[in-house]
Formats: sequence, structure tokens, C-alpha cells
Amino acid sequence: MTSDCSLDPGRADVRPIRSDASAASKNTGLAVLRRHIAALERRSPGQAAPVDLPRSWRTGIEMLDGAEPAASGLILGGVHEAAGASPVDRPAALAFLAALLVRLGRHGPVAVCQGPGSVARLGRIYGPGWRDLGADPADLVIVETRRERDVLWAMEESLRSGATAAVLGEAEQLAFVASRRLALAAREGATPLLLLRGDGLAPASAAFSRWRVAAWPGSASPFDEAAPGLPRWRLELTRCRGGRPMTCIVEWNRETGSFDMAAALADRPAASRTATRRPALGRAVG
Repeated sequence: MTSDCSLDPGRADVRPIRSDASAASKNTGLAVLRRHIAALERRSPGQAAPVDLPRSWRTGIEMLDGAEPAASGLILGGVHEAAGASPVDRPAALAFLAALLVRLGRHGPVAVCQGPGSVARLGRIYGPGWRDLGADPADLVIVETRRERDVLWAMEESLRSGATAAVLGEAEQLAFVASRRLALAAREGATPLLLLRGDGLAPASAAFSRWRVAAWPGSASPFDEAAPGLPRWRLELTRCRGGRPMTCIVEWNRETGSFDMAAALADRPAASRTATRRPALGRAVG
């Protein structure tokens, strides 16, 4: 059994905001986005205030957080990328990003930005699946653009607004200059961008952390062996600014909203050949 998919083609619990991002409509689209965010905050548009967020948040796994700079966890005002280890693992990468949002532990608007290609590949956010991971679909503000390039503008504006708890988006192709702009916007708005990338990761990016995610056989349900158990993922932290790469297998506990280590880390040095050599026959081991 593998991790749950949080997208369902053609379905959405939240009404999308569509934008063609032309010169005349960009300001209108941004105003609509701000009104939706303000409505979620139960404020008038003129009173919407930035969300008070910490500077970083932790995954809850000591060994994993220790890989981050100064063992402080994931930086808040930064870009964190995840990609499926293979095409079939892309939903697992999305589910992992949703779990990171739960670990963020902040209630507030989450802008979900998708272009037409993303909707065609993955579909739209599926509310019940999102809720099953522990996230609240009522916090989602769905932004769909008519052109692929406009989704970058939507993510950047959402980050700079300071009114979102986080931004979630997908970018199949992303130039380094564009990733740098998103990183600066995330830092300026003190808002994390969780970015789903295409299969594999391009060599150049301004992201603070980069993950390669694969679905992993889940644990058995304690109530029914045939039912799905807790989702598991094989995580490969391929890049972490100021930290170190590592690989591990984690399990997501929906009840507690936390990760648990499901297997030992895989980045240990290989055992010495002499250490594993068997003693000669007829000699005592001492």
C-alpha cells in the first residue's frame, strides 16, 4: 500500500480563481486573490494583516532536522522543492508537501497555484484526501492561470502579499532566475513556498531545500490488514543550504500530525571489509 493521492482530476472543494494575467487583468486578479484571502481571515480587504509566523519549522524527526543548518529545521521564508523519484511518485511528493504544511502548524490561507499543464497532469486538489492528511481544505485558495508562465507571477504575488500562511505550487520547468525571484519573494513575505517539481530535479535552483520522494509500502492497519495503513515515503534530501544530504524512510501519523522514522538512515559509511571477515576455521573468536 502506498501513500494517498491528494488530487482528483476534475474535482475541487474550493472555487478556483482564474487569471489570464494580461497587462490589464493582473491587478484585477491580484485584487480578487486578496479579497479571497481577506474573507478567509474574516477581515475586510483594507484590514488584512500579515500572518505572524516563526522563522523556521521542524519536521519533528531529530535526525532529519539535524541535517538543516544549526539543526533549526526548515527556514520559513524560503523555497522548498519536492519531486517524485519517478512519474508515478509525483502524487507521493505532493502528499509529502501537504504533510509539511501540517507540520507548519499555522491556520491561515494557503494559496495553491496551478497552470493548465498542472491541472491536466494532476487534477485539482481533492478535499477529502487533503483532510485525510490532516490539512484543512477550508484554508485553500485555489489559483488557476490560463498560461503556464502566469503561475510564477501568481506564486510570487502570493508570497509578497504577506497575507498567506504558505504557498503551494507546481513548476514543471523553472529557470534559475525565476527560482531566484521566488526565493526573494518568500524571504520578503516571510512565507514558505512548497514547490512541486517535475520528475527529477534540475541541477540549478535557488531553493533552500530539495527533496526526491518515492512512495513506500505502508504499515498494516491495526484494524484491518486489507485497509490502507499509515503512509510512508522514502525521502532523499538532495540539497539543503548549509546542511547535508541524507536519505531516510518516514511514516506519516495522521492522528498526531507528525513524522516518525520508519527505517534507519541510509547515508551511513560502508562497513569495512576487514570488519566483516570471518575467522579462519579451527580458531576461536576472541
